[in-house]
Amino acid sequence: MPYARTRLGRFFYEERGKLPTPEAAAVFMLHGFLFDGRQWKNQVGPVSEVTRTVVFDGPGHGKTEDPPRFTLEDHAEALLDAMNELDVKKAILVGLSWGGMISMRFALAHPERAAGLILLDTSAHAESIVNRAKYRGLLSLHRRVGVPMQLYNRAVAPLLFGPRTLRDKPDLVEESGRNGLGFSREGVARAGLAVVVKRGDISKQIPRITAPTLVMCGTDDRSTVPDESRFIVNNIPRARMGWVEDAGHMSALEEPEKVNRELVPFIRGLMP
Repeated sequence: MPYARTRLGRFFYEERGKLPTPEAAAVFMLHGFLFDGRQWKNQVGPVSEVTRTVVFDGPGHGKTEDPPRFTLEDHAEALLDAMNELDVKKAILVGLSWGGMISMRFALAHPERAAGLILLDTSAHAESIVNRAKYRGLLSLHRRVGVPMQLYNRAVAPLLFGPRTLRDKPDLVEESGRNGLGFSREGVARAGLAVVVKRGDISKQIPRITAPTLVMCGTDDRSTVPDESRFIVNNIPRARMGWVEDAGHMSALEEPEKVNRELVPFIRGLMP
């Protein structure tokens, strides 16, 4: 299996497609918490027809190794390690939720390597004190004994999926829950601490992002509410907004065709 060596351990990845020209950027696809690269199953085909496309499993998720304790800034530097390992000079970063948080931090730290950003259902702010306490408790429970599907369906799924998806696509919700709860519990707990509990605020820094940016958000997102995306698009210079109707937090899975109608042309427009 293909792995890239990083400071947080080996990242599992899959890649498809090729650069249309030597000067073109590759696409790196970064998923959300409790998901893995399969989150992008509906996007990787169309995107890989445009350019080389690399889909990663994040630390402690999917087939990637359990990380040491880390911050989101550490994760951004590990992404640079993977980029160098794969001999990628520039990348367009496509990140949903956790993936978007990493993408913004990478673009701030390494602007010369970020050719573009596509930020889905994500936030530049820290979590509220109330949410940090709630999620710390859930992570502690999951680390010790695991979260049962009944609790997942009651407390987690409504934060990840919109009402239409919960009603009309129960198989997608069930499959996603079983996949996420099947990851390494220690790896998920360490990632959750970085993503939710200890996440810092970069809201005052994002005006320094220079990469062309597309922001997308499900209109029914209850996890990172639409106002978070409005803030990002209003504070990154020349960013533009795309709304995904009838989707919640996992917009790329819930309404893939609507996402692809915005995502693929934006990536194509960044090709030389």
